[in-house]
Amino acid sequence: MAATIGIKIANGEFYPIIDENSSVKKRLVLTTVHDKQQSVQIDLYKSHTKTMADGLYIGSLVVEDIKPKEKGEPSIEMIISCDAEGHISAEALDLDTDSRGQHQYLSVSLKSLDENNRDIELPDFELEQHEVSQGGLYERAAAIKEEKKRKRRLWPLVILLGVLVIAGCLALFFFLVHGKSILSTSRSEVPEIQGIQPVPSAPVQSTQSVQSAQSVQSAQPATVPSTQSTAPALSQSTDPVPDAGSPAPSVPPAPLPAPPLIEAPAQAEPAPVVSRTRNPPVASYKVPATIPRNGVAYRIRWGDTLWDIAEAFYRDPWLYPRIARYNSIRNPDHIISGTTIRIPPKN
Repeated sequence: MAATIGIKIANGEFYPIIDENSSVKKRLVLTTVHDKQQSVQIDLYKSHTKTMADGLYIGSLVVEDIKPKEKGEPSIEMIISCDAEGHISAEALDLDTDSRGQHQYLSVSLKSLDENNRDIELPDFELEQHEVSQGGLYERAAAIKEEKKRKRRLWPLVILLGVLVIAGCLALFFFLVHGKSILSTSRSEVPEIQGIQPVPSAPVQSTQSVQSAQSVQSAQPATVPSTQSTAPALSQSTDPVPDAGSPAPSVPPAPLPAPPLIEAPAQAEPAPVVSRTRNPPVASYKVPATIPRNGVAYRIRWGDTLWDIAEAFYRDPWLYPRIARYNSIRNPDHIISGTTIRIPPKN
């Protein structure tokens, strides 16, 4: 039967964490028990009965580089895993952010200490919650971190698409500006067909000129000899008709109509971007500017989470363990609607 790896807590009992030779990761949230404590030592034991009766010391996890604070203030998240060969590994993260809003990864080492270098009676850490399975808010934080990495990987593709869009706009602009002149030039240079000349149409005598000639003929005196023909009078008032044998005068060809103007297509307006942001019920609560020392009473509503409550009151969702610890909430993932809790001050 595989043994269970656990730790010894303050009341002297064996607290199981993971099974030996399993690939499951477990999560612990710890805090300090002394003021200005900069390291935490966690003694690991192996037991088949999950008690300290047969607990065998196998090593100690030493967490260092903790920021000096009052006892109970630091919130340290530790992920412990054991591979199939029985090798134990761990990583620790300071849940309290620094001035830049980032979390600090702490140094963790696995050491084998003798009885003189380890405190057998009283551990120098305290568990903030008894739920050790990796899930809930931890998975949510990991998902946020993975989403940020995915967005960073998409940046080269976004830049490439932007370059292609700019190149397409420049090509369209060049076509609209220079394509009009090219099209008009190609239409004006129409080649003439050799051997075919335009035949001019004969001039047509207008009705007004004929009427004027008749009026002139009727106005002549009666003394005109009858032998005189009226043809000269008619020929003076009418346009000369070219002879059949004479070459026809050249008439310039009619000008070609101007090419139609090509207008730029109207650009469609971009579709409005609809932002979908999550609006938890606690967002509508009027948070006081200063939280008193004894805290602020808040009644949990349907849809609230400790993550959203910490974001609303502290502007930092990673401080949710402080609210859970202050209200003795064992599992931050399970809170009941209608329950009134108190929000402690941030500092």
